[in-house]
Amino acid sequence: MIFQIPVPDLKKPPVLKFPERCANCGKPKEETLGISLHMGAQHRNRTVTLDLKVPMCKACADRERSIAKVTLIPFLIVGFIFGAIAFVPATLISPEGTTPQTMTFPLVFGGFVGLVVGIITGTVGEMIVKTLAVPFYGKFVTRRPLTILSFFSETDDLLGVSAKFLREKKLVQLEFENEEIAREFAKLNQLEPQ
Repeated sequence: MIFQIPVPDLKKPPVLKFPERCANCGKPKEETLGISLHMGAQHRNRTVTLDLKVPMCKACADRERSIAKVTLIPFLIVGFIFGAIAFVPATLISPEGTTPQTMTFPLVFGGFVGLVVGIITGTVGEMIVKTLAVPFYGKFVTRRPLTILSFFSETDDLLGVSAKFLREKKLVQLEFENEEIAREFAKLNQLEPQ
């Protein structure tokens, strides 16, 4: 179930309430995990964020925290290894400059090649590990954006809840997997599903 919540003033985002049950499975709340969306505005020299406190049971919270094992960690490890491997030959084959400004060109070129190769191979490694993890984490793990894309998107995901800020439309879009929790959320915040 999807809700689109208008944000008329980016400096004063709405305060949203969640039911006092796990947003994923509906069990009693044991922990609270956070979602932060940057509003792209400043108020008193501080960046304005919409902070959502999402209730979770212990099992779902632990499962959410362990999702980094199949997203961020493979991206970093595979990216670092292949980036370092690409750095060495790129540094060795690049021409060295003759002026003080270009003397370090091989290191810069090697770093650039290593970064590009690391991002590409890290992303491929993450995709493979995510696919292999579906039996353990469910199809939800494949819906998560790739690590490199999540750096540039205005979305945040937790088990059972996905949040996205649509800056041009000044809307916060929340998507719930559990329809019962979504109905309770709508009732608490007087919202209509989209």
